[in-house]
Amino acid sequence: MRFGLPSGSGTLYEPGGEGVLWWTSYTDSKRGRHEASLLDRCTATATCPKIFDTFGASEYNARLMTVAETGTDGNADLPLPANVRRYYFPGTTHGGGPGGFDLPTRPAAGCVLAQNPNPEDETMNALQIALVDWVVKGTEPPPSVYPTLARGDLVPNTMEAMHFPSIPGVPSPTGMAVGLFDYDFGKSLDYQNFSGVITQQPPTIRQIIPALMPRVNQDGNEMAGVASVLHQVPLGTYTGWNATATGFFKGQPCGGGLTGGYIPFAKLKSDREAAGDPRPSLEERYGTQAGYACAVKTVAKQQVARRFLRSEDADRLVAAAAAVDNFSGLSPTPERISVGEALCKN
Repeated sequence: MRFGLPSGSGTLYEPGGEGVLWWTSYTDSKRGRHEASLLDRCTATATCPKIFDTFGASEYNARLMTVAETGTDGNADLPLPANVRRYYFPGTTHGGGPGGFDLPTRPAAGCVLAQNPNPEDETMNALQIALVDWVVKGTEPPPSVYPTLARGDLVPNTMEAMHFPSIPGVPSPTGMAVGLFDYDFGKSLDYQNFSGVITQQPPTIRQIIPALMPRVNQDGNEMAGVASVLHQVPLGTYTGWNATATGFFKGQPCGGGLTGGYIPFAKLKSDREAAGDPRPSLEERYGTQAGYACAVKTVAKQQVARRFLRSEDADRLVAAAAAVDNFSGLSPTPERISVGEALCKN
């Protein structure tokens, strides 16, 4: 296709979101398209594969995921066919972060917030096994887990609707989700099949279909989806969005909306109170390094049981959490020991 790009829909005026984006039949009346689904051709020939649809938090920021889930009208959750499972990785940057249990931050080039370490790899490792077992052995995979309108997981992209906490020095998530641009590339483009010839470049923008964002808890962490062990035993707030730090696009979505961020917790209650941070500190949450390691071990065991984590990955994560000391310099007071012991009893 003339002016077509390999990935597309990453930055302004790129084609890539024009075609059908949903697994089930849906009439895209908002953009004037007829009823269709991604599986129409394989359904007609009885050749549809078994599919795992996986994505992370940044995919809500970067135009397409809301529309894929709820259609262009955003009125209701679109059902998934029997051959499709969907798994959402909350609080991750595009492709996931490097993982690890280190509290210190690393800068994200050009962005306000630090790099988001929240990983997807361990969950993907387990899901790959589940997909093979489904195809080869007929073993039913874990049920789909992702945010929905029906459960109130998806809300408008405002700080208030998302319930994102006010954290000193942290930008607001309001407006960080890039909506789906309805472009006019000319009459020679087959929009439904996303093929043909683009005769108008750059295109005009007919309308922008707003994106929804996942609701978060009091820490600013998302609550729906298949959360990593790090996300469930957090050392901070993990976002799928980030803001550009300087230049012409200062304050706008960083990395085209595909870059997440990380806001670490304070170590001490006194530190976070002095900073005006509403999120409980590490000592309030875990008490001691032993308490944190016990919390990781408990969550890892649960994820193995749910088939979202391999045993070997669980063992490695538990060992890594025990080896990293984010509590250095904190004396083992009775209060901290008590918090840690309570976690180790679970």
